[in-house]
Amino acid sequence: MSTQMPTQMRALTAGTDNTVLWQHRDLPKVQPNEVRIKVAYSGMNRADLMQLAGHYPPPPGASDVLGLEVSGVVHAVGAEVSAHQVGDKVCALLAGGGYAEYVSVPANQVLGIPKGMELAHAAGICEVFATAWFNIYDIAATQPGERILMHAAASGVGQAVLQLAKVFGNPVFATAGADEKLKLAQQLGAEQVWNRHHGSFVDAVKAWGGADVILDPVAGSYIGWNQEVLNQDGRLVVIGLMGGRVAELDAG
Repeated sequence: MSTQMPTQMRALTAGTDNTVLWQHRDLPKVQPNEVRIKVAYSGMNRADLMQLAGHYPPPPGASDVLGLEVSGVVHAVGAEVSAHQVGDKVCALLAGGGYAEYVSVPANQVLGIPKGMELAHAAGICEVFATAWFNIYDIAATQPGERILMHAAASGVGQAVLQLAKVFGNPVFATAGADEKLKLAQQLGAEQVWNRHHGSFVDAVKAWGGADVILDPVAGSYIGWNQEVLNQDGRLVVIGLMGGRVAELDAG
């Protein structure tokens, strides 16, 4: 049986009209600060779908191969890497390149698989938890006890916010578009919920006590409504435009 190191791999890139292309690529090189992972599973995110539609080009210098997160086994490590070893089971957050058999990534974007978690599940935790943590606890600087309004709460990011908020002592008001999604949000710790098909959430959130921090992947008409429920010194972080990119604010 041959043990020769592979020199090529299969990878998926964006074609035209929302199609994907299978391609053969050279195995990615490993820079001194990088880890090369033999991919077991790749996560799928809205950014991948937007890239397929031609609306989300990869950042300058990033791979044109789709995929922003993976799980797998360390295949090689760079000379400056000490935190990971060949054979380790890991997951990683990527600038691109995850829809391939192998991917190289800076070692500081690689995490060991959490205890008791399978590789299939680990492929879906990096993007959503990094997004949730960065926006809620870094950008918005949310403090213990501050109240969070989370829109699209049953999304991957929404579920991550709910779990983090429960640990760090932040009550959450969750909105979503189906009662089943709201039930999931409550199971993950949401104090109050609102079905967006019932109209504006403004009165319900005000009755709850308002929001100190709002994480909004919707924008559009939600921007004005968000403004109405923000408490003094509240922070609004917009991370998506599902409801449209044009909004109206009351400057008074």
